[in-house]
Amino acid sequence: MKFRETFFTVVLFSVLGLTWSFTEDRSSVQTFVRQLTATIQDNKVMLQWVDAQGGTGPVYIYRKIISSGSSVPQDLDPVQVPRGVQSYIDPIESDGLRSYLVLASDANGVPYTVRIPNTNYIEIDVKKTPLPLSKSDSKYQNISSLKTEVQKDSIIISFTLNGSETKSIQPLVLYRSTQPIRYVQDLVQAVIVQGGITSSPYIDYPVPDIPYYYALVFEDDIKQGNLRLEGGKNVTLIPAEVPAGTFRIGLPGPQKDIRSIPLPLLSVTATVPGALNTIQVPVFALPLSPEASKAVSALPFPEPKKAALKKPRVFSQDLNAIGGGEEFTLRSIVQGAFNNRDWNSVIEQLVRFLSLPRSSTIEARSRFYLGQAYYMTGKYREALFEFLLMKNLYPAEAREWIQSILPLLDSRGM
Repeated sequence: MKFRETFFTVVLFSVLGLTWSFTEDRSSVQTFVRQLTATIQDNKVMLQWVDAQGGTGPVYIYRKIISSGSSVPQDLDPVQVPRGVQSYIDPIESDGLRSYLVLASDANGVPYTVRIPNTNYIEIDVKKTPLPLSKSDSKYQNISSLKTEVQKDSIIISFTLNGSETKSIQPLVLYRSTQPIRYVQDLVQAVIVQGGITSSPYIDYPVPDIPYYYALVFEDDIKQGNLRLEGGKNVTLIPAEVPAGTFRIGLPGPQKDIRSIPLPLLSVTATVPGALNTIQVPVFALPLSPEASKAVSALPFPEPKKAALKKPRVFSQDLNAIGGGEEFTLRSIVQGAFNNRDWNSVIEQLVRFLSLPRSSTIEARSRFYLGQAYYMTGKYREALFEFLLMKNLYPAEAREWIQSILPLLDSRGM
């Protein structure tokens, strides 16, 4: 009976014209991607799929195209996509019929050669169409590509606009994240590396031994809320990682005889080879001699001066009734809760306001007001961090508040 079931299964796949080749691993775990779909937008084919349960390695995309007027398929270079991305954008260079085979792979990167139509294999007829430029601006630019390259202790981020241009008319904002960036909401967890970028390339010096993803957007798109993220275009699909302990800022690996902070163990053997790594610490404090006690009691101990608290301050541009979008929202908070000294409400509104990506200047001013609200409620540690985050754009204003906070932290023993 078992032989008969196997025979009919083989005959069924032969009739349907499907090829299903098994690797040496014949486990019951699913080893093929599924729900493969293809959509066309702006002269690009967007592929999306669901990763295989048993595929722990990268995903391979095999492409073929039969150009218009030809019957011979042409093989295109295969593409490798990290597991978890589950999407790929293929630019349309010419008209014709395209076929895509998306294969999962094992931990060693060996593909599972399974081909199932409408599951991990799909065909689509494509046609390249001219894209109109902006009606209001003949100098409109689009980000065409975003690439990363690791060089020693840095990551070189290069981009092109309108196909080959490397100079941007409008300022750009670069984001960095340790997680893949697929949707606009993913930018909330990302870090703004630099704003006001107008030329390629840009050099980033991140913490080594951590994989990073990057996204590049126009500042105006952030202000107007018109952000669009496209993998392979203005978002990197493959993470870039600086190796640890190799170059100038490379971090060495942890030593075996060093505990993690905040309780480090002094490594005597690293300083004096052959010495015993033992430190004798007295079990109890030794009393001072009578002479030492007398000298200490004679020392003057002046009363610490109580630091004068600063008064709230507002930027002049946040008092003028001009501008819209995020400018209007920030101005409403400043002229409302901040002006009324409702500090808890200011903290709540600004934290919610900063939960979305903002332009560099708006974010800096928002953190300036948030730091003041923390300061006025006695949360000096939180205030210090906010002023440190905005000091690059407004160094003089941040320095005044930081100098006022440090004595207050010292008086509390923080």
